[in-house]
Amino acid sequence: MSVSKNGYAKGKCGRCGKTYFNRRPAFPIYCDCWRYCPLCGKEMTPHTPDLTPSVHDAQKSLRVIRVCLNHSPPYYSKDLPVEVKLK
Repeated sequence: MSVSKNGYAKGKCGRCGKTYFNRRPAFPIYCDCWRYCPLCGKEMTPHTPDLTPSVHDAQKSLRVIRVCLNHSPPYYSKDLPVEVKLK
């Protein structure tokens, strides 16, 4: 792990390209891009699956993490937080 001249380690998110700086490179940084809708850029809401047995679709609803209701049909996101590797 290399630290730049000014004492900060630098890393870039692999999904959105946002750059992060941290004085403590041993501590992980997680990018918050997974919280925002890739279609409109608004923050998505946490998805709560309907667990009613007659309606429940285990193959789809349990993998969805967040949902953006600004679209028709709603955008369902399966993205997880991205750990930014610092160098």
